[in-house]
Amino acid sequence: MKKVKAVSLDVTGTLVEGRSVKRFWDHLIPAAYASEKHISFNEAYTRVKKKYSMVSRDDVRWYLPEYWLRELNINMSLENLLEEFRRGVAFFPDVAPTVKRLSSQYVLIVSSNLSSILLQTILRDFKEHFSRVFSSVSTYCLPYKTAEFYAKVCSETGFSPGEFLHVGDSKTYDFLVPRIIGMDSILVKRYSNPEQQYEAESLEKIFSSVVPAST
Repeated sequence: MKKVKAVSLDVTGTLVEGRSVKRFWDHLIPAAYASEKHISFNEAYTRVKKKYSMVSRDDVRWYLPEYWLRELNINMSLENLLEEFRRGVAFFPDVAPTVKRLSSQYVLIVSSNLSSILLQTILRDFKEHFSRVFSSVSTYCLPYKTAEFYAKVCSETGFSPGEFLHVGDSKTYDFLVPRIIGMDSILVKRYSNPEQQYEAESLEKIFSSVVPAST
């Protein structure tokens, strides 16, 4: 693999298990709503999911916890909800040692479409290892990681697309889209066996073949 200067990492499905984030939307918010309205969790879940369906995934509001607390009239503090969320976040076993090693070899950033407030909560114990954390929805008001998003990330970090390697789990948003602007990219497949040369089963496996560029 070519030498790289900067590494961009996705979060959901790459650093943390997808169920960790799903739990926030499908359990913690409905549970807070149930407590607020004095109804069963099942009824609250049905009402909350109906509310979710009324906002398009193309609308950045869908991804903002603070928006949903207001929309659902939940008085529980966002800080308390986020602390409960943090306790349930499950990192993949190779993340801690690999991120620590990568941060000593590369400029290491996060590129995600999670909101900044969720990213800050998830990455609290890792923040010293990342030079920047980019949220498509919070930083640029983009619901997805588009070519525009990656171009802005390159511009703000001062690296050309050719100096970046992005790693994530979505074939569209983490593999194909970065390549539109000239970034290199690799897919990490946490839940199935890699089948293509651009796929690997772990971060550790990916970076065993990456050579840092000389500074």
